[in-house]
Amino acid sequence: MNRKTGVLLSYVLMAFEVFSTLILTPFVIRSLGQAEYGVYKLALSLNAYLYLLDLGVGNTVTTYISRYRANGDKLSERKFIGICTVFYLVISILTVIVGMLLVRGIPRFFAAGLTADQALLAQRLLKIIVYNTAFVLLTAVFNNILIAYEKFSVSRSLSIVQIVLRIILVFTVLKSGMGAVGIVTVNLVLTVLFRSAAVVYAVLKLRALPKFAGISPAMIKETVTFSSFILLQMIATQINLTADQILIGALVSSSAVTIGIYGVATQICQYFQSIGNVFGGVLMPGIVRLVERKESCDRICDEMIKVGRIVLMACGMFFGMFIVFGKQFIGLWAGTANVDAYYVCLMLMTAYLFIMIGNVGMQVLYAMKEHREISVIKLIIVAVNIIFTVILIRWKPLLGAAIGTFISLMLGDVVLMNAVFVKKIGFSPMRYYKGLMKGTVFCLTVAVAVGFGIKQLGPEGWPGLIVGCGLMCTVYFLLLWFAGINLYEKNLLRRTFRLKQK
Repeated sequence: MNRKTGVLLSYVLMAFEVFSTLILTPFVIRSLGQAEYGVYKLALSLNAYLYLLDLGVGNTVTTYISRYRANGDKLSERKFIGICTVFYLVISILTVIVGMLLVRGIPRFFAAGLTADQALLAQRLLKIIVYNTAFVLLTAVFNNILIAYEKFSVSRSLSIVQIVLRIILVFTVLKSGMGAVGIVTVNLVLTVLFRSAAVVYAVLKLRALPKFAGISPAMIKETVTFSSFILLQMIATQINLTADQILIGALVSSSAVTIGIYGVATQICQYFQSIGNVFGGVLMPGIVRLVERKESCDRICDEMIKVGRIVLMACGMFFGMFIVFGKQFIGLWAGTANVDAYYVCLMLMTAYLFIMIGNVGMQVLYAMKEHREISVIKLIIVAVNIIFTVILIRWKPLLGAAIGTFISLMLGDVVLMNAVFVKKIGFSPMRYYKGLMKGTVFCLTVAVAVGFGIKQLGPEGWPGLIVGCGLMCTVYFLLLWFAGINLYEKNLLRRTFRLKQK
């Protein structure tokens, strides 16, 4: 029940996040202007690297506390929380120090891409964002405790309320003329309030109290070893997410507008990823239990296929709609000046679709503590991404950056990742992808073809977009129900919507 509730609430949260983006982004772009919006996105990209100071402990918290709870070891759980509390205190201080060094380096590093006024604005924005990041890291252990305890209703509800307040406050500060500085200030205030609420709940309600006495060196060593390889994966992921915008800002003259267009694309892709990634945190405690019971490879592979199919069906619908209506949507939503973001989105979303349907395998590797090799592999692929991007952005900044990232993601997170799954989990790629595609690919292909027909016949503007997407979704779901999904998936839908099961 917790897992189903967690998935449902995660999708409710995702719906609020998408709604927030749909409402805020065009207003933000028009309020700030294309250049200031580009500077704002650049500051966010720079700050994203500070999250690497987490050193992979965030994912480790969920994994280890889930394991201690499965084994009923409350004492070890409290000692582990004590280790992480001290760690994050140090890291939050280090974040502020490193962040201020980044702030000072902006005028020199982005001299080619930003004017003096734009560099000054980027410094002001990054300074506030750094404090926000430091507080996020300071409270990270308690936020992850909520996930490990499967308190999805609490964690997701807090996030939903935070999103609603952010929409209201961002509109207010932009109407007041505070610009990008107002946006990041709102983010900081809301972070402090809602992260503090999560800490209070974890300590008072869950009694997740840190214990600092009696911590053994062996426990610290195990935690650091496990986290260090997650850190390498985080570094690779973060570089792939933000390197393009930073390289464009550093190497392309007058690049603020281009960064803004690329920022629109990455924001769309971010919410596309959230459709599949909501399963990660929700499934982790259950997968840990599966591994702890030492289930067979076939049983684990069956679980991967079940989850992967659900992710593919959900993500496939949005991917198909974007193929058909994506350019029209961007033009209406973010303005015709950003319409080239469509091509960036298509490349990145294709790679992310393959990655997300294999993410459950990553959760299995975390639970098995078999995630070392992929960390090194992904770092090597990131180096390839940077090389390709540096070369290709001199050809075409926007498309060149996207192509370099696409190649990197497909090689590292799809091809080589599947090789690791074969070696560590023992699953058959042929069996896995055959199980994923059975029925689903046919339904998606037909729905896309129908979507293009609807687009040709439908009206222009928002009415045409809404009607077209609605009709395409209807066709897709009807095809899935009658030709795409199996009995298990039908019963899952029936349970979700309280329908009679067969």
